[in-house]
Amino acid sequence: MGQGTDWVFWVVIMTLIVVFLYVPQWMSRRRRQQQEKDLAVGDRVFTIGGFIGTLTRYDREANIARLRLAEGFEVDIMPDAIGGKQVPHEDKQG
Repeated sequence: MGQGTDWVFWVVIMTLIVVFLYVPQWMSRRRRQQQEKDLAVGDRVFTIGGFIGTLTRYDREANIARLRLAEGFEVDIMPDAIGGKQVPHEDKQG
């Protein structure tokens, strides 16, 4: 490579580094924001700690969510601990 093209090479390399570092984080953040918008009281959710329950309170401003894990047993958690909605399991019989 000549002296004149060295800077083009480095600009391309730096651009690729930024793209590979930034784009996955950006996509993850968008997915998480959409998930938060889709959550509603009454949804079955799972937490990052492994609990599965029904969402009975969801207050993003107060940074609190409440899960009913069993009849008469509710816990308060941080909304960031919600891993996602629980997808109903379909039994495969065959």
